[in-house]
Amino acid sequence: MTEDNRKQRTKKALEKAMADLLKQQSLDNITTIKLVQTAKISRSSFYTHYRDKYEMIEQYQQTVFANIEYIFDKHDLDKEAIILEVFDYLNREELLAALLSHNGTREIKTFIRHKLQILLTRDLRYRFSTEGRSELEELYSGIYFSHAIFGVCQKWIARGKKESPQEITKLLLQLLGK
Repeated sequence: MTEDNRKQRTKKALEKAMADLLKQQSLDNITTIKLVQTAKISRSSFYTHYRDKYEMIEQYQQTVFANIEYIFDKHDLDKEAIILEVFDYLNREELLAALLSHNGTREIKTFIRHKLQILLTRDLRYRFSTEGRSELEELYSGIYFSHAIFGVCQKWIARGKKESPQEITKLLLQLLGK
């Protein structure tokens, strides 16, 4: 086994352990000792990759931010394709889902809500003439819908992702009046 494979396996074990621990407690309450015990790796292996748990999460979030940006850019104004691919991503990435829970980080929640707000504001502008709508209405409608979708996303995660990404996307599109 190559060293790169071993590094990847260690990082994946740490991500899974962090996701499992975030289901029970906040990031601030998770110790490095508990994290490495849950991941079944040594503390020295952890410190080979990261300075601390915050650096681990920061590196993970940077990857997620880049992936989400790619999804939004790739699909431009196609909100159905964006929502479906984001839910597929959430379905695969256990740590991302955990970070969006009540025990997760503020940065990732803010990032996702902001991306949704931009998408929905652009979509509303595209679908409806802005004539007769004030800038304030435009601003608040984007915020309203982005928080609503984010709330559905959090509930979907909390319920154990019972619906498929396709089912939850279809539901959201119906709620948005597609």
